[in-house]
Amino acid sequence: MEAPLKILTVYYKHKPGGFCKRIDMKIQAFLEKGWEVHTVSVEPLPYSHQNHIDHILPSPAKHETFFFWLYFFTVSPWYILFLTLKLNIDLISAVSPVYACLSLPGRWLKGIPMQTLILSKPRFMTGSRKMNPFLYSVERTMEKLGLSGSDLLIANSEGSKAEWSREYGRKAKNIEVLTNNVDEIQFNKKVQRSKLLNEFSLGSDYFVVATASLLEPHKNIESLLSAFAKISRPHTVLLVLGDGKDRERLIRISQNLGLQDRTLFPGWRNDARTLIQGTDLFVLPSFREGMSESLLEAATCEVPCLVSAIPENMEVIPNPEQHFPTDNPEVLASKIGRLIEDPEYYRELLSSTFNAKQRYVFDWKSILTQKTGNLFKKPLESKT
Repeated sequence: MEAPLKILTVYYKHKPGGFCKRIDMKIQAFLEKGWEVHTVSVEPLPYSHQNHIDHILPSPAKHETFFFWLYFFTVSPWYILFLTLKLNIDLISAVSPVYACLSLPGRWLKGIPMQTLILSKPRFMTGSRKMNPFLYSVERTMEKLGLSGSDLLIANSEGSKAEWSREYGRKAKNIEVLTNNVDEIQFNKKVQRSKLLNEFSLGSDYFVVATASLLEPHKNIESLLSAFAKISRPHTVLLVLGDGKDRERLIRISQNLGLQDRTLFPGWRNDARTLIQGTDLFVLPSFREGMSESLLEAATCEVPCLVSAIPENMEVIPNPEQHFPTDNPEVLASKIGRLIEDPEYYRELLSSTFNAKQRYVFDWKSILTQKTGNLFKKPLESKT
């Protein structure tokens, strides 16, 4: 019996959110194929499968500090190289060009292919927060090396591919696109609506607007709060699902805007999709996305979706009537107000959302494993 492929993948730790959801799906796809998956991280990952093996890189520093990243980026390439040689790894599967760069010593010295998923825009670490010029240049250099050293580059949206191509030119020319997908779940809208209203003690006449994301500055929730403050209709509530570094600041902003009785911050919820099924409208105001998992899931929840006018969001929701500028809360407030007051407009955007999500209902795992398997059906080009 032929031995299963041995795959090594690296991500520092599991976190809630769409980025890690897609990593989970990748690992599950490989395991379902019968392949052996080795993962490098600083803490155990939530997989229970006979073909999954955790490899823990001890961390002497608190996670996500400067000293942690200095340690992780310095030590992990040599740990990856050690495991690649010791375990006789057949394929390295990276989750960004930066992680591909960390895996290059193992990929080169073992002479094996490397597949890289691109789940965000370029310079995700330094582009979404203030960072000194040195770290900015380090990330750019790592991204260039990761792009050049990968045999298969897979972006999760056309918008992301275009952004990487603009940033890095020829180094990104071989990027393929495999968009994120979404599975459709059967549910009863009236039942989910009743559960939502009961949980948050709301009346049946409430109009509930929802958003779901990591609560960080690049998600632009502050703009949504500003827009919602301009909605004067009684019995409207904003449900902000998610958690993150920006949560306490956003709560203070909502209080300063006089929204303390009209905004709900229940934190991270594993049943976020179920809650959204009971709402009336979903809004995604982000500045930056790869391709939003929460947006794709919301599009299956029988609610119209409004999205910020960035390429990745407009790719999922192409109807211009559902777009709004990231820096103009008045436009967003106007659209929300019209959806509340105009039933025909509401039905129009609900139908448009339903039609848009149909393109993303497909078997993502099967396509990914097929593309991965193709790496072993053609000669490996030297990347050195």
